[in-house]
Amino acid sequence: MLIENSSDLIAAVEPVTLANGRGADVAQLINGAVLVIAEDALALYRSRAQVGDALGNGLIRSVDLPLPLVAENGRFLLEHRAGYVGLCGGLVLLITLNDVQMFRSREDALRNRGELVRLPLGE
Repeated sequence: MLIENSSDLIAAVEPVTLANGRGADVAQLINGAVLVIAEDALALYRSRAQVGDALGNGLIRSVDLPLPLVAENGRFLLEHRAGYVGLCGGLVLLITLNDVQMFRSREDALRNRGELVRLPLGE
């Protein structure tokens, strides 16, 4: 019997339109939390249903991006494997047990140098 195991930390990705009318990508993490990737910020929510709540219920935390993302074909998140997330413009997110880190390139992420922003995953 063959058992399929995956080290992917993202279970699903879908595009959404936020309350401000801008697009974003919603990445459902395997722990049930949701990472929202927008042009100018990363945000962590408790569940998918709480994304877009006008009162901010379910928002754990967010962080502004130091440079704006420019969507490619309407998407910010282009690929993901394990804890690696390839973004538009060559930017990279690394998802670890404790944080989401953004880097300018794969090489910077691999060497853990030049971190642009960090979003803690704990509550």
